[in-house]
Amino acid sequence: MITLYQFTISQFCEKARWAIDHKGLIYKTENLLPGSHERTARKVSDSTQLPILRHGMTYVQGSGNIITFLDESYQTRLLTPEDPALKKEVLELERRLDKDAGLHLRRFFYTHMLQDPRQLRRLITLYGPWYRNNFYTLLLPAIKKRMVKDMKLNALEAERSRLIINTLLLHLDERLENRDYLVGDHFTRADLTAAALLSPICQPIEHPYYTEDLTLPSDLAEIRERLKDRPFYHWVSKIYQKHRWEVKPSDRYTR
Repeated sequence: MITLYQFTISQFCEKARWAIDHKGLIYKTENLLPGSHERTARKVSDSTQLPILRHGMTYVQGSGNIITFLDESYQTRLLTPEDPALKKEVLELERRLDKDAGLHLRRFFYTHMLQDPRQLRRLITLYGPWYRNNFYTLLLPAIKKRMVKDMKLNALEAERSRLIINTLLLHLDERLENRDYLVGDHFTRADLTAAALLSPICQPIEHPYYTEDLTLPSDLAEIRERLKDRPFYHWVSKIYQKHRWEVKPSDRYTR
C-alpha cells in the first residue's frame, strides 16, 4: 500500500500528489493538520517536513525526493530525463523553483492570508481530520504564531519575497516564449514543479482541492487578476489541463 502524508493545500504536497498520479498509482492520503502533524512525521524522520510517502516499509520525505524515488521504482512515464544534459538542466531549474516559487511564494501568500482568519482556517483545515474545526477554533492563534515564526511572515520579508517571485515570473515568461515545456520537448519534473508551486496564485480548476468558495483576501485577488494575462499564467493553466489528469483518477483521495 502507498500512503501520502500531506497537507491538502500545500504546494509541495500537490507536487508529490501529481507525480504519483502521473505514474497511475493507486494510493491513499493521510490529511494532517499543521502543528499536530509533527507527531506523525517524527515517527519516520528527524524532520517534520511534509509530504512523506510511505511505500511498503520505505518512507521518502520531500517532494523532490519522492519524484526521484518514483522514477527509480517505476520506469514508465519518467519525469526525470535520461539524457544527462537535460537531466542536469531540469534538476537545476527544479531547485530554483522549489526556493522561489515554493518558499518565497508560500511566505508571500500566507502573509496576506493572515489578514483573513476565517479563510486561513478553512484553507489549512480543508479535508482534514474530523476534529479539525474544534481543534483549530482552540489552537488557531497558536498556529498563526508558529507560522509567523517558522515562515518569517511579516511585511518586510513578504516584500523581499515578492521581488524574488517577480524575477522568477519574468524568467518563466521569457523561457516559455514559443515553447510548450520548460526544458526539452516533453513534460518533465520541472514543468510539474513550476505548475504545482504556482497553483496558489493561478488556482487551476484541475487542482484536486481548490474549491470555488475558497476565496482570496482582496489584495491577493487583485494580484491574481493582474497576472492573468501573463504567459506563465496561461501556461500553468494549459499544463494542468493537459497533464494533471492524463491518467484518469480513481477514488484515491481521502476527504
